[in-house]
Amino acid sequence: MDAGTIRLLEFLNRQKSVFRIPVYQRKYEWTDEQVNQYFYDIEKIALNEEYEGHFLGTIVFVRSNFPNMGTDYNIIDGQQRITTTFLLLKAIYDSLDSTDYRRDEISELYFTNKHVESEYERKLISVDGDRKDYEELLIHNQSDNPSKIHMNYNRLMYLIQHSNADVIQLYNALTKIKIVYIELEQGKKDENPQTIFESLNSTGLSLTESDLIRNYLLMNEMPSEQETLYKHYWLRLEKLLTNAKISDFIRDYLTMKTGAISNKSRVYQNFKTYISQQSITSEQILKDLNRFADHYHVFLNPDSGDQRVRVYLDAIEQLKSTVTYPYLLRLFDKYYNSQEMSPEDFEKILQYTTSYLVRRLIINLPTNSLNKVFAGIGKELQKQEDYKSELESFTNYIMSRTGSALFPRNEKVKEAIRTSDMYNRSNKLAKLILSSIEYASHKEKVGAEHLTIEHIMPNTLTPAWRNELGSSALADHMLYKDTLGNLTLTNYNSELSNKSFYEKKQYYKDSNIKITRDVASFEHWNKQSMLKRSEEIFNKVIEIWPIPFDHFENKLDNINTDAYYPVYELLNVTGKKPKNFLIKDVDYSANTWKGIFISYLDWLANDDLERFLELPKQKKFQKILSYSSSALRRSESLHGIFVETNLDAQSIYNYLGMLAEHFDMEEDVLIQISS
Repeated sequence: MDAGTIRLLEFLNRQKSVFRIPVYQRKYEWTDEQVNQYFYDIEKIALNEEYEGHFLGTIVFVRSNFPNMGTDYNIIDGQQRITTTFLLLKAIYDSLDSTDYRRDEISELYFTNKHVESEYERKLISVDGDRKDYEELLIHNQSDNPSKIHMNYNRLMYLIQHSNADVIQLYNALTKIKIVYIELEQGKKDENPQTIFESLNSTGLSLTESDLIRNYLLMNEMPSEQETLYKHYWLRLEKLLTNAKISDFIRDYLTMKTGAISNKSRVYQNFKTYISQQSITSEQILKDLNRFADHYHVFLNPDSGDQRVRVYLDAIEQLKSTVTYPYLLRLFDKYYNSQEMSPEDFEKILQYTTSYLVRRLIINLPTNSLNKVFAGIGKELQKQEDYKSELESFTNYIMSRTGSALFPRNEKVKEAIRTSDMYNRSNKLAKLILSSIEYASHKEKVGAEHLTIEHIMPNTLTPAWRNELGSSALADHMLYKDTLGNLTLTNYNSELSNKSFYEKKQYYKDSNIKITRDVASFEHWNKQSMLKRSEEIFNKVIEIWPIPFDHFENKLDNINTDAYYPVYELLNVTGKKPKNFLIKDVDYSANTWKGIFISYLDWLANDDLERFLELPKQKKFQKILSYSSSALRRSESLHGIFVETNLDAQSIYNYLGMLAEHFDMEEDVLIQISS
């Protein structure tokens, strides 16, 4: 293997040389976005005479010979960049004045080989699917075919014509472009081109966002400086986070810094933009990355952090709530590095963060709004730094969220614990809640991974259990079987199975798990027992996951009758009447809650009937929409489905918000309310 750096055009202008894209490679497929970025990098060099060069990437090839002392470069990796370079050379050639000597230079150096057999006449030998299109472009100058070859040639011609640099400046800039080349030795086992190609393109080892970022930070430095930066900073990032997590970390770092969430495939581009805007050196950004990577390491490995915060990070890890990381980076930095808050405030914020997440899961709020909540919180809090503490700013921000970002209040949590199916929820919610209650009772970490969820009233009703439950056995079993009041923790689930409550109590009273021992204190197990235990669990839940002081509760009743509110706003409309209703700025007259509800459903059906007819399949709407009237208390037929009409004002208002969110219309559905 041989490797080094070389100017791209010096690599491509070698006489009697062909650059062959192997048959197993995919066709040329760069998008407008990639071509634009490639061109703008070259344009930047053209417009700045002091700019000495730009690193384009890595070219991997196997070299062999063809007759008459020619050289065949079999391109293993880098075909997209090489093909785009040839297309740009063609676009530059066609943009030059016909008398300019550079046209002959480009044609002789980059398009054709002299004194070779015909099959080696073209310098670029594309895969079969692209070869004909490239040939037509060179010979006939045709560029109207719908192939990527022709489309990107046209794109480059357009960019040249609209560039602030002239074509000669662009050509001169292209001569400054550098690549890293890696030459593999044909026939050597550990350098098998196919194996390396599969590795590059399936695992992405040479193409990850973090590798691009590393190269971007190191490549423009002197060799000795590159080695220093790599050993002192980048290598430490890899040890702290592993290479697989660096891209995720930098994505969250950028979100913390900018308040904007990067697409996972755009982290490198957004990172470059951020560095350019900040005008900071590679060493400065690497130092900053290392500072925050210390915290990120603790997020990924909670056991490595302080015992005080471990329980909160464990919960966040179990809930897979990585969306919190951008804000946690800010929080940990302000506490551990800047030391801008007390231990009590720091721990309080962590407690409220996990409380926010757990409560939302308990009442089954959608998680898609959390990205924006935790992405924007840092920017919002920064505005208040001069006159409010971090804790005060955080609680005001989190408690003022409405709609799908709501911090659930106690009443909603209590109702969900009493009646909702917790056993079948994602994130192993029931186990998290029960194990957290157990931990709170004696502050010893519960090895929840070895425990299972036990249904006290079993999944299958035996005669003994029907007798235990009484005359409402079937209804109570259906309603309460999977609620938290009927669930506990055990490490001998299979032994208990469908045993009677009397038999189970003998196991429970000897359990080393307190919340399970407590079940043995019940004389019978029926609806009243389950509701009583639900109440006990609720009291523990709001103690472990409390709510901050609610400055906004009374504001729910202070409705401005002249204002229009998005229906996702947290409002108390009980006892109030609708005044006006707007859907996408069109006024739909209705002065009753039922009228507004039917009007919006009718609008949704007319806008997209197919999607409307799918609504009864959504669990969150099954209490109000059905394909059968018998499933509802009082209903009306609307466009092929039945709509529940026996609803109070607050319920209708809440469902309007849920429907608006489901159809991504949160800002398009507005209501004016009279007193």
